[in-house]
Amino acid sequence: MIPTETPMFDIKEIIKIRLKAARTRKGWTFAECGAELTKLTQTKVSASRYGNWELGINIPPLEMLYYLGKTLDTPPAYLAGLTDDDGTSPETRQYATPNQSTVPTSEGLIKIGDNALAFHRDFLDSIKLDKNHALLVIAPDDAMAGIIEEGDRAVIDTSETAVTRNDVFAIMVRGRLWLRWIRQQLNGDYLIQAEKADRYPDQPLTTEELQALHILGRVRIIAHNR
Repeated sequence: MIPTETPMFDIKEIIKIRLKAARTRKGWTFAECGAELTKLTQTKVSASRYGNWELGINIPPLEMLYYLGKTLDTPPAYLAGLTDDDGTSPETRQYATPNQSTVPTSEGLIKIGDNALAFHRDFLDSIKLDKNHALLVIAPDDAMAGIIEEGDRAVIDTSETAVTRNDVFAIMVRGRLWLRWIRQQLNGDYLIQAEKADRYPDQPLTTEELQALHILGRVRIIAHNR
């Protein structure tokens, strides 16, 4: 009996087919896809570099597969050939996982965001929160205890970076995440305030200083741990 050969698992072939399909759905050229990746990663991705992945010449690095998934709205695990779930099944389409972001700061690029929770798209629509502007973060301290406990998760609307009302915002300060009130005073200036003012003193800001503040967005949802 002549043994039959077992077909080889060609990961390059799978990745190139899935990348091409995802890019085609977007209607992008190699250059346009590379430009979108460049904006997301803050690292130059040329048309030829992206093309080498889609043509099966090279395999994208693991970290780049994550960014390819974000750029092409396709699960990274699917692009990598680790699953056959492309995110279009009825069950998957009903839910959205908040984005993770690479945030440029004075301390360099910082990855921020969590993907532990998913939200039904109808719910996000009902509160007028675009899934593409939802960022899930973990409260890093007890500054907002009573409202947001340390370790709680908060969903940030990254489209709301202007302070048009007194509310709780996520801000980056010297490379660290803060969740704080930003309140306007009668004289037009602003205060950054914590609930535990004895440990986290008020920070006064002029209008010019507020404009220079790195505001990630407004807190829209708080998920408490128990």
